[in-house]
Amino acid sequence: MSQTRNPPLIVFTEEDVLEGVDRCHRSLVGKFLTEKPVHTNSLQNALTGIWCNPKGLKVEELEPKLFQFFLNEEKDLDRILRGSLWIFRNSWLVLNRRERNSEPALLNFSIVPLKIQIWGLPLHCRTVQMGRKIGECMGVVRESEIFEVRDRGSFIKILVDFDTTKPLLPGVNIGNRVDGVLWVDFRFERLPQFCYTCGLIGHEEDTCNSDHAKTNNSENAEHDFGPWLRASAVSRKVSNLARGDPTHSEKRGQHKKTPNA
Repeated sequence: MSQTRNPPLIVFTEEDVLEGVDRCHRSLVGKFLTEKPVHTNSLQNALTGIWCNPKGLKVEELEPKLFQFFLNEEKDLDRILRGSLWIFRNSWLVLNRRERNSEPALLNFSIVPLKIQIWGLPLHCRTVQMGRKIGECMGVVRESEIFEVRDRGSFIKILVDFDTTKPLLPGVNIGNRVDGVLWVDFRFERLPQFCYTCGLIGHEEDTCNSDHAKTNNSENAEHDFGPWLRASAVSRKVSNLARGDPTHSEKRGQHKKTPNA
Protein backbone atom coordinates (compact mmCIF):
# COMPACT_ATOMS: atom_id res chain seq x y z
CA MET A 1 0.00 0.00 0.00
CA SER A 2 2.80 2.38 0.87
CA GLN A 3 4.46 1.68 -2.49
CA THR A 4 1.30 2.79 -4.28
CA ARG A 5 1.14 6.02 -2.33
CA ASN A 6 4.83 6.78 -2.77
CA PRO A 7 6.05 5.34 -6.07
CA PRO A 8 9.80 5.57 -6.73
CA LEU A 9 11.21 8.47 -8.74
CA ILE A 10 13.50 7.39 -11.57
CA VAL A 11 15.94 10.16 -12.47
CA PHE A 12 17.33 10.05 -16.01
CA THR A 13 20.16 11.97 -17.65
CA GLU A 14 20.30 13.78 -20.96
CA GLU A 15 22.51 11.00 -22.25
CA ASP A 16 19.69 8.51 -21.63
CA VAL A 17 17.40 10.37 -24.04
CA LEU A 18 19.99 11.77 -26.45
CA GLU A 19 19.00 9.43 -29.29
CA GLY A 20 15.29 10.16 -28.83
CA VAL A 21 15.81 13.93 -28.69
CA ASP A 22 17.87 13.82 -31.89
CA ARG A 23 15.19 11.77 -33.63
CA CYS A 24 12.55 14.24 -32.50
CA HIS A 25 14.55 17.20 -33.84
CA ARG A 26 14.82 15.51 -37.24
CA SER A 27 11.09 15.11 -37.61
CA LEU A 28 8.09 17.13 -38.74
CA VAL A 29 4.48 17.05 -37.62
CA GLY A 30 1.85 17.54 -40.28
CA LYS A 31 -1.90 17.87 -40.37
CA PHE A 32 -4.22 17.49 -43.35
CA LEU A 33 -6.91 20.15 -43.73
CA THR A 34 -9.60 17.87 -45.07
CA GLU A 35 -12.63 15.84 -44.13
CA LYS A 36 -11.37 12.90 -46.18
CA PRO A 37 -9.54 9.96 -44.54
CA VAL A 38 -5.78 9.73 -45.08
CA HIS A 39 -4.05 6.31 -45.01
CA THR A 40 -0.47 5.96 -43.79
CA ASN A 41 0.76 3.53 -46.43
CA SER A 42 -0.58 5.59 -49.33
CA LEU A 43 0.87 8.74 -47.79
CA GLN A 44 4.31 7.15 -47.28
CA ASN A 45 4.46 6.01 -50.91
CA ALA A 46 3.25 9.32 -52.29
CA LEU A 47 5.55 11.54 -50.21
CA THR A 48 8.58 9.44 -51.08
CA GLY A 49 8.15 10.63 -54.66
CA ILE A 50 6.80 14.11 -53.94
CA TRP A 51 9.67 14.86 -51.54
CA CYS A 52 12.31 13.42 -53.93
CA ASN A 53 13.07 10.28 -51.91
CA PRO A 54 14.51 11.77 -48.69
CA LYS A 55 16.72 9.37 -46.74
CA GLY A 56 15.06 7.46 -43.94
CA LEU A 57 11.56 8.84 -44.47
CA LYS A 58 9.13 7.16 -42.09
CA VAL A 59 5.51 8.20 -41.57
CA GLU A 60 3.66 7.54 -38.32
CA GLU A 61 0.01 8.37 -37.69
CA LEU A 62 -0.52 10.15 -34.37
CA GLU A 63 -4.27 10.52 -34.76
CA PRO A 64 -6.62 10.79 -37.76
CA LYS A 65 -5.15 13.32 -40.24
CA LEU A 66 -2.21 14.10 -37.92
CA PHE A 67 1.15 12.54 -38.78
CA GLN A 68 4.80 12.63 -37.76
CA PHE A 69 7.50 12.42 -40.45
CA PHE A 70 10.96 11.18 -39.51
CA LEU A 71 13.96 11.93 -41.72
CA ASN A 72 17.67 11.12 -41.51
CA GLU A 73 19.11 14.40 -42.73
CA GLU A 74 18.51 17.97 -41.60
CA LYS A 75 18.91 19.28 -45.15
CA ASP A 76 15.89 17.26 -46.30
CA LEU A 77 13.84 18.56 -43.40
CA ASP A 78 14.72 22.18 -44.25
CA ARG A 79 14.05 21.64 -47.94
CA ILE A 80 10.62 20.14 -47.27
CA LEU A 81 9.66 22.99 -44.94
CA ARG A 82 10.73 25.58 -47.52
CA GLY A 83 8.65 23.84 -50.19
CA SER A 84 5.36 23.89 -48.31
CA LEU A 85 2.43 24.15 -48.86
CA TRP A 86 2.27 20.49 -49.99
CA ILE A 87 -0.84 18.99 -51.57
CA PHE A 88 -1.83 15.33 -51.29
CA ARG A 89 -5.05 14.20 -52.95
CA ASN A 90 -6.17 17.80 -53.36
CA SER A 91 -5.74 18.57 -49.63
CA TRP A 92 -3.20 20.78 -47.89
CA LEU A 93 -0.61 19.17 -45.65
CA VAL A 94 0.43 21.82 -43.09
CA LEU A 95 3.82 21.14 -41.48
CA ASN A 96 5.49 22.20 -38.25
CA ARG A 97 8.79 21.28 -36.65
CA ARG A 98 8.52 18.79 -33.80
CA GLU A 99 10.20 20.18 -30.70
CA ARG A 100 11.13 18.20 -27.62
CA ASN A 101 8.43 19.52 -25.31
CA SER A 102 5.74 20.24 -27.88
CA GLU A 103 2.47 18.35 -27.97
CA PRO A 104 1.72 17.61 -31.66
CA ALA A 105 -2.05 17.92 -31.34
CA LEU A 106 -1.68 21.39 -29.78
CA LEU A 107 0.50 22.87 -32.52
CA ASN A 108 -1.01 25.60 -34.68
CA PHE A 109 -1.90 24.21 -38.10
CA SER A 110 -4.41 26.88 -39.04
CA ILE A 111 -1.92 29.50 -40.33
CA VAL A 112 -0.46 28.73 -43.75
CA PRO A 113 1.76 30.64 -46.21
CA LEU A 114 -0.48 31.49 -49.16
CA LYS A 115 0.52 33.16 -52.42
CA ILE A 116 -2.13 35.52 -53.78
CA GLN A 117 -2.19 37.25 -57.15
CA ILE A 118 -3.88 40.68 -57.25
CA TRP A 119 -5.40 41.54 -60.63
CA GLY A 120 -7.31 44.54 -61.95
CA LEU A 121 -5.33 47.37 -60.42
CA PRO A 122 -4.74 50.51 -62.50
CA LEU A 123 -1.14 50.72 -63.67
CA HIS A 124 -0.20 53.44 -61.22
CA CYS A 125 -1.51 51.31 -58.33
CA ARG A 126 0.65 48.26 -59.09
CA THR A 127 3.27 48.90 -56.43
CA VAL A 128 4.90 46.81 -53.73
CA GLN A 129 3.44 49.08 -51.06
CA MET A 130 -0.06 48.74 -52.51
CA GLY A 131 0.33 44.97 -52.45
CA ARG A 132 1.21 45.07 -48.77
CA LYS A 133 -1.71 47.35 -47.96
CA ILE A 134 -4.25 45.20 -49.82
CA GLY A 135 -2.78 41.97 -48.46
CA GLU A 136 -3.35 43.00 -44.86
CA CYS A 137 -7.00 42.03 -45.22
CA MET A 138 -5.87 38.40 -45.75
CA GLY A 139 -3.23 38.17 -43.02
CA VAL A 140 0.33 39.16 -42.19
CA VAL A 141 2.11 40.03 -45.45
CA ARG A 142 5.55 38.45 -45.81
CA GLU A 143 6.33 39.42 -49.41
CA SER A 144 4.99 41.72 -52.11
CA GLU A 145 6.32 41.66 -55.69
CA ILE A 146 5.39 42.83 -59.18
CA PHE A 147 5.14 40.29 -62.00
CA GLU A 148 4.74 40.79 -65.73
CA VAL A 149 2.93 38.27 -67.90
CA ARG A 150 3.29 38.14 -71.67
CA ASP A 151 0.23 39.61 -73.39
CA ARG A 152 -1.48 40.05 -70.03
CA GLY A 153 0.31 42.97 -68.40
CA SER A 154 1.46 43.11 -64.80
CA PHE A 155 0.00 42.15 -61.46
CA ILE A 156 1.03 42.04 -57.81
CA LYS A 157 1.81 38.78 -56.04
CA ILE A 158 1.89 38.64 -52.25
CA LEU A 159 2.76 35.97 -49.72
CA VAL A 160 0.59 36.12 -46.60
CA ASP A 161 0.11 34.11 -43.42
CA PHE A 162 -3.49 33.07 -44.06
CA ASP A 163 -5.82 31.83 -41.33
CA THR A 164 -7.60 28.78 -42.74
CA THR A 165 -10.40 29.08 -40.20
CA LYS A 166 -11.56 32.09 -42.24
CA PRO A 167 -13.01 31.97 -45.78
CA LEU A 168 -11.12 33.00 -48.88
CA LEU A 169 -11.88 36.40 -50.35
CA PRO A 170 -12.57 36.61 -54.09
CA GLY A 171 -11.34 40.20 -54.03
CA VAL A 172 -11.80 43.60 -52.39
CA ASN A 173 -12.88 47.12 -53.13
CA ILE A 174 -10.18 49.78 -52.97
CA GLY A 175 -10.24 53.50 -53.55
CA ASN A 176 -9.37 57.05 -52.65
CA ARG A 177 -10.68 60.53 -53.42
CA VAL A 178 -8.70 60.84 -56.64
CA ASP A 179 -9.35 57.45 -58.25
CA GLY A 180 -12.70 56.61 -56.76
CA VAL A 181 -13.67 53.05 -55.78
CA LEU A 182 -12.85 49.98 -57.84
CA TRP A 183 -12.84 46.22 -57.47
CA VAL A 184 -9.68 44.08 -57.64
CA ASP A 185 -9.57 40.30 -57.97
CA PHE A 186 -7.68 37.76 -55.89
CA ARG A 187 -6.34 34.57 -57.45
CA PHE A 188 -4.72 31.89 -55.29
CA GLU A 189 -1.74 29.67 -56.12
CA ARG A 190 -1.60 26.00 -55.04
CA LEU A 191 -5.15 26.11 -53.80
CA PRO A 192 -6.50 22.75 -52.56
CA GLN A 193 -10.06 21.52 -52.14
CA PHE A 194 -12.31 24.32 -50.94
CA CYS A 195 -16.02 25.04 -50.69
CA TYR A 196 -17.64 27.02 -53.51
CA THR A 197 -20.43 28.01 -51.12
CA CYS A 198 -18.69 29.37 -48.01
CA GLY A 199 -15.10 29.73 -49.25
CA LEU A 200 -13.53 27.63 -46.48
CA ILE A 201 -10.63 25.25 -47.06
CA GLY A 202 -11.06 21.53 -46.42
CA HIS A 203 -14.54 20.59 -47.56
CA GLU A 204 -16.79 20.86 -50.61
CA GLU A 205 -20.29 22.16 -51.24
CA ASP A 206 -22.08 18.88 -50.62
CA THR A 207 -20.76 18.72 -47.04
CA CYS A 208 -21.03 22.44 -46.23
CA ASN A 209 -22.94 23.24 -43.04
CA SER A 210 -22.72 27.01 -43.23
CA ASP A 211 -25.71 29.34 -43.35
CA HIS A 212 -24.71 30.14 -46.96
CA ALA A 213 -25.32 26.52 -47.91
CA LYS A 214 -28.89 26.72 -46.62
CA THR A 215 -29.71 29.87 -48.59
CA ASN A 216 -27.60 29.38 -51.74
CA ASN A 217 -28.46 25.82 -52.67
CA SER A 218 -30.46 26.67 -55.78
CA GLU A 219 -28.94 26.33 -59.25
CA ASN A 220 -29.54 30.03 -59.89
CA ALA A 221 -27.80 31.20 -56.71
CA GLU A 222 -24.91 33.53 -57.35
CA HIS A 223 -21.57 32.37 -55.98
CA ASP A 224 -18.47 34.40 -55.28
CA PHE A 225 -16.37 31.24 -55.14
CA GLY A 226 -15.47 28.81 -57.89
CA PRO A 227 -12.61 27.18 -59.81
CA TRP A 228 -11.68 30.55 -61.32
CA LEU A 229 -10.08 31.47 -57.98
CA ARG A 230 -7.25 29.05 -58.75
CA ALA A 231 -4.13 30.47 -60.39
CA SER A 232 -1.08 28.89 -61.94
CA ALA A 233 2.08 29.47 -59.94
CA VAL A 234 4.38 32.12 -61.39
CA SER A 235 8.06 31.69 -60.59
CA ARG A 236 9.56 34.20 -63.01
CA LYS A 237 9.04 37.86 -63.67
CA VAL A 238 7.63 37.05 -67.10
CA SER A 239 5.31 34.05 -67.51
CA ASN A 240 2.26 32.96 -69.44
CA LEU A 241 -0.69 32.05 -67.25
CA ALA A 242 -3.18 29.53 -68.58
CA ARG A 243 -5.42 29.78 -65.53
CA GLY A 244 -6.43 32.31 -62.95
CA ASP A 245 -7.67 35.10 -65.17
CA PRO A 246 -9.45 37.91 -63.33
CA THR A 247 -13.09 36.84 -62.96
CA HIS A 248 -15.96 38.36 -61.04
CA SER A 249 -19.54 37.71 -60.18
CA GLU A 250 -22.13 39.43 -62.38
CA LYS A 251 -21.96 42.67 -60.42
CA ARG A 252 -18.19 42.85 -60.79
CA GLY A 253 -17.59 41.92 -64.41
CA GLN A 254 -17.48 38.77 -66.50
CA HIS A 255 -15.41 35.58 -66.28
CA LYS A 256 -13.38 34.99 -69.41
CA LYS A 257 -10.70 32.36 -70.02
CA THR A 258 -7.61 33.40 -71.92
CA PRO A 259 -6.04 30.67 -74.14
CA ASN A 260 -2.34 29.96 -73.97
CA ALA A 261 -0.24 32.21 -76.10
